[in-house]
Amino acid sequence: MADPVPAGSDVSAGTYECTSCGYHQEVTSIKHLPPCPSCRNGQYRTLSGGDSVDDPYPDRH
Repeated sequence: MADPVPAGSDVSAGTYECTSCGYHQEVTSIKHLPPCPSCRNGQYRTLSGGDSVDDPYPDRH
C-alpha cells in the first residue's frame, strides 16, 4: 500500500491519520478512504490495521 495512503484508496479496517491536520479516520471494514473531514486533505498515514507494521493479521485484507 502507498505511504502516504491517498484518499479514494480501498483500505482495510484500521486507523488512518491525516498527514495535514492529524485527524484520525477509523475504518471498520474495507472501503474507500474519504478526504479528511476536518481539513479536506487527501493523504493519510496508516496507524493500525491495514498495511501498518502493527497489523496483527498482515495476510488478511
